[in-house]
Amino acid sequence: MKSIHSAVREQFSQHADYYAQSIAHAKGDTLNVILDFAEPTGTEQTLDIATGTGFTAFALAPKVSHVVATDLTAEMVSKASELAAEQSIDNIAFSVAAAESLPFADTSLDLVTCRLAPHHFQDVPKFLSEVHRVLRTDGLFCLADSVSPESEKLITWQNRVEKLRDNSHVYGRPPSKWDAMIMDVGFSVERTAHVRNAQMSFLWWVRPEQNAPEIVQEIRDAFAQLSPEDAKEHYTVRPSGDDFYFSWPMYAVKARRVS
Repeated sequence: MKSIHSAVREQFSQHADYYAQSIAHAKGDTLNVILDFAEPTGTEQTLDIATGTGFTAFALAPKVSHVVATDLTAEMVSKASELAAEQSIDNIAFSVAAAESLPFADTSLDLVTCRLAPHHFQDVPKFLSEVHRVLRTDGLFCLADSVSPESEKLITWQNRVEKLRDNSHVYGRPPSKWDAMIMDVGFSVERTAHVRNAQMSFLWWVRPEQNAPEIVQEIRDAFAQLSPEDAKEHYTVRPSGDDFYFSWPMYAVKARRVS
């Protein structure tokens, strides 16, 4: 059976260019909230975990002393490095690393960020423990990720749909679970926010060039089976001819290492 890390590498190694052009990753409310929560002063030694093609790291770089951007997938790191060079960002370094095994010394960093990635992680408690380990006391951890609503029915629905579309998806948690897990490893949660990224075209998001027609139809049918209230309130579904637009609920957390 393929490991989660192998599935993630296989999925994302093929799609570096796709993510480099993704509006949901390049822009959106989650990026602005991360920057707001981080409150950089220009002196921070910073780590961006699961950087993908680097958008969060690039936004932070002018506002901190130095950024290291890590990702599990070498092709993503290579694409991010290429984009950083194109933008002449010179206070950034790149490293291939798993979120659950960070190649940094204890208490060596001031700020750690992670955006739109933990639903792909093999071991979220281990990831959070690693973030706590590498941050100095009083250091900040700023997280944003897609989340499920606080409903067992919709947790099951959303994770099924995500897994159908992308077998590197592991699990999307509701906000209450994130708060509990972050506090369990020794952080104090200072701020939270419910946010959205840009609405996505279903026909773009579902990747019909990669997923079989029967899978695309199964996912489309799953959206059609949502109640009108859930479709509107939780997923902002908006019909558009043969297509439709939607967004996942997102959650952002600002947490401080207190011990």
